[in-house]
Amino acid sequence: MRTPRPIPPRATSAGVVRRRANRSSSKLRTPATVLLQAPGWRKEIRKALTGLIRRGSGKRLPVVLDFDNTIVCGDIAEATLAILVRKGVLSANRIARTLSPSFRVPRGASVALDSGPDITAYYEAFLAPTTHGSADPTPMANGYAWAVEVMEGLTPLDIVRATKEAFACAEPMRQRMIEVTPGETGFPAPFFYPEMVELIGELRRHDFDVWVVSASSVWSVRWMVLKALNPLLEAHGAASGIPADHVVGISTLLQDTGGGLHKDALLVRGNHEYAALEARTLRSFRLTSRLQFPVPTYAGKIGCIWDAIGRRPYLAAGDSPGDHPMLSFSEHRLWIMRMEKPGYQQTTMDCIRRTGKRGWLVQPVLGRENPGFLASFDAPPGTSAPLKTAFKRSHGLLRQGKKEAAPR
Repeated sequence: MRTPRPIPPRATSAGVVRRRANRSSSKLRTPATVLLQAPGWRKEIRKALTGLIRRGSGKRLPVVLDFDNTIVCGDIAEATLAILVRKGVLSANRIARTLSPSFRVPRGASVALDSGPDITAYYEAFLAPTTHGSADPTPMANGYAWAVEVMEGLTPLDIVRATKEAFACAEPMRQRMIEVTPGETGFPAPFFYPEMVELIGELRRHDFDVWVVSASSVWSVRWMVLKALNPLLEAHGAASGIPADHVVGISTLLQDTGGGLHKDALLVRGNHEYAALEARTLRSFRLTSRLQFPVPTYAGKIGCIWDAIGRRPYLAAGDSPGDHPMLSFSEHRLWIMRMEKPGYQQTTMDCIRRTGKRGWLVQPVLGRENPGFLASFDAPPGTSAPLKTAFKRSHGLLRQGKKEAAPR
């Protein structure tokens, strides 16, 4: 089997193409082979994905992927926030108090924007701020939106520069922390899962219409896709990467220097320089505090998919309960099963019971200690005792879910 030949550097995508130009090449014959060779795939998942790609090859079928902890290990929104706070660009005294109400968490502690060592502590508490506890079906939505709303007044250039700095802190297959307040707060610097790069590369080689729909800042995710992921895809043999307008994330209305308001989803299609992340153009807009809707969190991802694509995806991939609506909406679903998160697996098994197990593909990964894809559900050698316990709990929930979903 011949390995795809990397294309020359001069063909590297800038991410700026026509609206429907997300294709490997309309003049190239669709490749006959599917090459999923990275060692982390479960054998069953490699076989199933290979079959899906072969059946859909050359048909321009839509594929929708979450970004954080799905394509990358880590969260680029949190890593970018860490950089902006550490450098003093974002701080409690420059954020509008109307965006950051004080509140009391279910356990009784009071949280205020300035009560912790820095504002990332408030962000983490705001990921589950309500008194509803497990009855809240969208607990993290407000926190995800807040992480973008507090960037009011910054330019998209400020955000992409912080994103670039955050990604520069990463080391492949290692967890490297970006400390904000030393010893107290920080977030991991995200790196790309080789298996997901390989999968997306194969999808692009086989002419699938690949989209990224994320609950992170659209400017951070777009920089990661255009400047970091696309060169990797092209090295894999794809004739082009993912276009700028195929990246959907949380955004606010943007204001230009003349006072006009703009939506990212339209600006990225109509302004070549903006789509290419050119510094001069990005500097000419500032974020407002008003979100662009629909917001791609939880069921909002379906709204974004419908607005952008107008149909159900052929395949979707995600890792968290925030991806369940998108996955349920898709024909086929790749669940990136974070073994250190048994709570996520419980809600996922509940989701599978509602939708039926048909179309679900489960791929275990580990996001801590020795992060990466796992070829089995066994804990890697050297895994700590607490993490082994989480492994057993997650795997037990999966076995129980399969048993309950089996036909009788």
